[in-house]
Amino acid sequence: MKQRIIPLFALFILLISGCKNSNSTTDYHDNLPNSGSAKIDIYATNDIHGQVLEDSNNAGLLKYGTYLNDKGQNANTLLIDQGDTWQGSIYSNSNHGALITDVMNYIHYDARTIGNHDFDWGMDYIKQNGNRDYEGYKTPVLGGNIYDFDFASKTVGTTQQSELGIKSVTYTLENGLKVGILGCIGTDQITDISSNFTQTITFTDHIKFIKEEATYLKETEKCHVIIASIHGGQDDVTNKGLGQYVDLVLCGHTHRQENTHEGSLYFVQSKAYAQSLSHVTLNFDFAKRDVTATGIQYIKGSEINKSVKTINPTIQSIYDNYVPACEITANEVLANNVKGEFDRYSSATNIMAKAIFDESQKEGHDVCLSLLNESRKNLPNGTWKYSDLYQSFPFDNSIYIADITGTELLTQVNNENYIYRNPTFVDDAIDPNETYKVAVLDYIYFHTDVNRDYDYFPTTAGSSTTKLEKNYRETLRDWLKEKGFNSGTELNPSDYSSSLWQHNVNLFH
Repeated sequence: MKQRIIPLFALFILLISGCKNSNSTTDYHDNLPNSGSAKIDIYATNDIHGQVLEDSNNAGLLKYGTYLNDKGQNANTLLIDQGDTWQGSIYSNSNHGALITDVMNYIHYDARTIGNHDFDWGMDYIKQNGNRDYEGYKTPVLGGNIYDFDFASKTVGTTQQSELGIKSVTYTLENGLKVGILGCIGTDQITDISSNFTQTITFTDHIKFIKEEATYLKETEKCHVIIASIHGGQDDVTNKGLGQYVDLVLCGHTHRQENTHEGSLYFVQSKAYAQSLSHVTLNFDFAKRDVTATGIQYIKGSEINKSVKTINPTIQSIYDNYVPACEITANEVLANNVKGEFDRYSSATNIMAKAIFDESQKEGHDVCLSLLNESRKNLPNGTWKYSDLYQSFPFDNSIYIADITGTELLTQVNNENYIYRNPTFVDDAIDPNETYKVAVLDYIYFHTDVNRDYDYFPTTAGSSTTKLEKNYRETLRDWLKEKGFNSGTELNPSDYSSSLWQHNVNLFH
């Protein structure tokens, strides 16, 4: 539990408002000194993606949890996360984010913003994790621009979906400053989620939301400092005139370390997978009543791993409730004679395409090809464990069997997707006027544009309800074992680069 030391000049304020979640409309400016300054320390994380184990680059949950818990005990300190928190490792996926949620609740994160990959298991898990508590504390979940939506009529509703994420939260700190934190997700990121999970919601204009909520926090809640937490990169928020509304913008989604500014307004993002955390120091000038960023620091995950000498025992206990149960599955060897690294942009994705094709045939679907998008990480030389597949294919995508028009298929096989062609189909050109049976990932099959119209397969998307029994990662896992790659059969990346995987323009046009 955080303990706050209360300065004398702030004592009266805190007695009437409380240290947390004040909704008072008192004009706090009248109660602040007329000279001097006060600082606020913000520690921000983004795109953790289920990172639990430490390695040479990424901080592990035990250590970055301990580190942030220690920092959070300091006065005038806030802990804020910018989303994509759970999806990405077997240690988080296996419990649908409960492990990381429990740790965040224990260390009292002050806010967590929803990201696009937080929808990957459907909205029920967002609600379940949002309702989890540790010793009575629930991290406030922010998603202020998520509204109800009618997919059939493409109509945006008027109800903000507070069960998923609220608009904002306020805190009065030990130095007497009242801070408002608003949170939202980039409007266009509705296209980065399988649309079968978002039929009843949409993301409204995030810039409009930020300006309106910041105005409310300033004028009604009388906040001295406004922080915007967005699951979106700097391109989503820069050059939008936010300087007169907020004092700091914390970003996510793009996995890029960002530190740009427009005048005194800074846009900050650290790297993904706990490769780094952001530390921003804000200074409030009591005489000028303005806020400036006086320090922006990125703490590397490797530095955190070295600096933390003693793990917090409660975090260790939470960790022990989940991680050991995953170890047997995570360490299962799926291939032990791999003759070279499988590249995420070629052989790693190609072998997945082959496994999907074979499983489709096995389940009785005579598909002409399998279709998926790129993987996230190379697969290593030597030995593959199931945990390695999670690193390369971290999401739980389902595989649908769908009848696709030749015109739409031609577009997608020559797009940024990967295929495996049925050998009996290799000498045939795709006829735009024909229809073809295809095994395709749900994200591609159900993809919509920003207007919520099916854009990859506008003619047939959503018409199929037939899908394979296992998700794509489970499919590759079982395929590797069935082929004997876990028993010494040689696995060579060069075997997954033939014409069966190439988008041969002579064949496809």
